[in-house]
Amino acid sequence: MTDDRDPSATPRRAFLAGTVGTALVGTAAGAVGDDDNAGENGRKHCNSCNGQRSGADTRLPTAHDLTMDDGHRLRVWERTTVDEPEEAVIFVHGSTYGAVSMFDPPLGDEFGWLPSAAAQGQATFAPDMRGYGHSEPPAEYDEPPEANAPPLSFEREALDILEVTRWLRDERGFDRVHYVSLSGGTWRGRAVYEVGDPDYATVTLAGGSFGTLEIGADPEGPAYATQERSGFIERWNAELPEGADRDYWIGGAEYTADEVQAAVWKAIYETNQAIDDGEASETSREGSETADEETIIAPLVRQESEYHPRQIDDPTLVIRASSDGIISREGALNLYDAVGATDDRKRYVEIAGGTHFIFLERERREFFDAVRQFQTRY
Repeated sequence: MTDDRDPSATPRRAFLAGTVGTALVGTAAGAVGDDDNAGENGRKHCNSCNGQRSGADTRLPTAHDLTMDDGHRLRVWERTTVDEPEEAVIFVHGSTYGAVSMFDPPLGDEFGWLPSAAAQGQATFAPDMRGYGHSEPPAEYDEPPEANAPPLSFEREALDILEVTRWLRDERGFDRVHYVSLSGGTWRGRAVYEVGDPDYATVTLAGGSFGTLEIGADPEGPAYATQERSGFIERWNAELPEGADRDYWIGGAEYTADEVQAAVWKAIYETNQAIDDGEASETSREGSETADEETIIAPLVRQESEYHPRQIDDPTLVIRASSDGIISREGALNLYDAVGATDDRKRYVEIAGGTHFIFLERERREFFDAVRQFQTRY
């Protein structure tokens, strides 16, 4: 079940349909699955791909393909650097962008959150949720967005995360598992606790809120949104404080802002989310546009329940960057207050000098360290 395709040869959609836009935080989802050899119980997992790299890019983490109970294939990335790690961390990305781009982009061997956590002895695992990255898109994504309703829900994503958790415990042997989530991943975490009892060692909700954002796609459609490369860059840059030095704010003393953003976009685009290889479609559908730059599918997800944070009763860290332009301080504090963990088992932290993408910016190490310090308390 190992996916050994060259990322540069990843199939692109044959069209670009609908209005180009960015999915709101917390509104993403997608799909998986072209495993022709799934087991009879629908849960055959790829353990033989341990230690192998996916595709031609040796910078990618180790790839595992897990088949969910409904037959969909989920790509899970792993970085582990010690022989016998005592604990695992599930890193869950947010809306629009997949796991490698957010946690392990191709910039430097020690740049991303996966390498940082792995260097401290943790086994790190980051699934591409359905419709993201190298997990196979749902069939609805082969049609114009207006042709279908959003195919997935937070509940379906939560079931997938619970299955990844089961795999880590039952098949990989980890008794102690942490949950770390970004942005839309914090909504996924709430759904996980609504539909199951994951019993995580700790939970980190980074860039999440409660009661201040309208979450969830229109259940009537469209099935997905789209985003161009320029929209990705503009969204990120718009969060920088007025007068801030863009290169220093994002890249610090190590990189330029362009180097960071180019590496992150590369990891986003060289996946199953890409449309048309960035070239204009030869045939546009009625009511659609053609692409004049690199464009991706931005998955959308239905929210079928409130998924209240009170269900999260394991030790919980709510963490926010001070210049986050998407998640307000009010929303983040609301989330902290609403989490069900007792006061002695939860904490609120705010890191100065970062945007919603702080984990990819110059203050990322302080951000990572705050999470690690919380994990070691429990």
